[in-house]
Amino acid sequence: MIEHLQLQRVNHHYGVIPNFLGGELLEKRTKIFNYYRPIELDYTLKAEEKQKMMKEWANKSFSLISEYITEDIIDKSTDDCNMHLRDGVKEFLAKMSEQNITVIIMSAGIGNIIKSFLKKENVLYDNIVLISNFFEFVNNKPHIDLESIMATSNKNYLKIPDQLRQKLQKMDKIILIGDIIEDTKMIEKEQLYKTITIGFLNANIEENFEEYNKNFDIVITDNDDFNSIKEVLNFN
Repeated sequence: MIEHLQLQRVNHHYGVIPNFLGGELLEKRTKIFNYYRPIELDYTLKAEEKQKMMKEWANKSFSLISEYITEDIIDKSTDDCNMHLRDGVKEFLAKMSEQNITVIIMSAGIGNIIKSFLKKENVLYDNIVLISNFFEFVNNKPHIDLESIMATSNKNYLKIPDQLRQKLQKMDKIILIGDIIEDTKMIEKEQLYKTITIGFLNANIEENFEEYNKNFDIVITDNDDFNSIKEVLNFN
């Protein structure tokens, strides 16, 4: 089972630490977000141009965050952030854990923030695999390889470890959930025949509905809760 981190209602993971610290960091981050977010939602752009811009966005965001992030700030910021799980997610993840069904969370955000948040929500089960961008700390100083950052432009099936990809190939059914069309790249085309793709269309609904409808089997609009997915899957 593959999932993008569409388990939460949140503006963006990049915003957790800036919102917590405020000041100059928040001002700079807001400026970057306001410039690149409309580009992320614009499906009239050529793919090559958009991929370049999304990589640029990721590099600028991680470069900025690296000037402020510490291990202590990660935990403190997730204690006081505006992230919260969609209704129905806790029950869904608990059921997946009970049945030992693999859940892959692939995110172009900050993996340290996501992991800390899931721990605090008591949903970081052993069956969950988190694939994201992680800061490493040496003497509390952050390190991250900007050249290997996973952005929405390169968040794809090849980012999944080989052993896990082999496991996916043997599965009878896969569920893919995302909130941008590029998330459909989290599974290879050869496995789409056994995959249900579900897209959350939370912004620019009228402009992008047709494009989402072409790329996802099911489209959920208006930032609906996770119970919609449970109903679609006849999940009890």
